[in-house]
Amino acid sequence: MVFEILLDYSGNSTLLEWMLDKKLSMEKLYASAQKRIYDFLFKYTRNSDTAMDLTQDTFLSFFKTYSEQDLSEEKSIMLLYTIARNRSINFAKKFSTMKENSALNEEIHATNTSFEKRLEWQDLESKLWQCLDYLNEDERCIIELRHIQDYNLTQISEIMGISVSTASRMVVKATSNLLKLAEEKKINLET
Repeated sequence: MVFEILLDYSGNSTLLEWMLDKKLSMEKLYASAQKRIYDFLFKYTRNSDTAMDLTQDTFLSFFKTYSEQDLSEEKSIMLLYTIARNRSINFAKKFSTMKENSALNEEIHATNTSFEKRLEWQDLESKLWQCLDYLNEDERCIIELRHIQDYNLTQISEIMGISVSTASRMVVKATSNLLKLAEEKKINLET
């Protein structure tokens, strides 16, 4: 409605069309990436309210900074992950939050596995999340991006602002540390 009114009074309709197109592309990006960014932040903070606040802050920051640039959807999502990671680190430095128990992984519900097997997976997942609490923030983020979000090393290096070789070393080290913690806590990963 506002764009139509402005269009009537403006001789430069291409500018208004461009503005409308940008608005629609930002709405499309939000619709396609909001859940992924929220899930990332929830797994990182394990607090739904904090994750929702940080998700909103992430998108506001992205729109404010990058709305004028012509970025591909993939590049936009990579930038959103970078902003989300930085927001969560800044938040963690300012406030200490209580960890909530994580929910079941949606993929476990989607499979036709037995009730007992799902309970075993839930228990294993819960124990591994507890082990993640002992890792530092970068290691938790690396585990999340590589093993949960399935990002490759190049994408991880862009998100974290590090080289690909550093990302590779960090993935190996974080995974090794997680496995050592699981072994120390006698968590059987062979199930």
